[in-house]
Amino acid sequence: MLAAVKGYYDGNQIIVSEDDRKNLSVGDEVIITILDRISRQKVETRAEKRRRLIESDAFVIPTGRTVEAVDEYIKELRDNDRF
Repeated sequence: MLAAVKGYYDGNQIIVSEDDRKNLSVGDEVIITILDRISRQKVETRAEKRRRLIESDAFVIPTGRTVEAVDEYIKELRDNDRF
């Protein structure tokens, strides 16, 4: 008998699910496939997907100002909005 089972490596041994283990007998031959770094794959969030799909630079009109000039302009607006 050949069987493929799903399991997890806990650092010392491979742990298989209880349902798979019940189908095996002592001496049965199993096939184990090592999936390297499957748990380390990064899942893309909705915001990251949107950023990737929408080119935000298409909606920006460049003013030619530097970042410092824009920061100074915003600071002046905030300083002058209170009496």
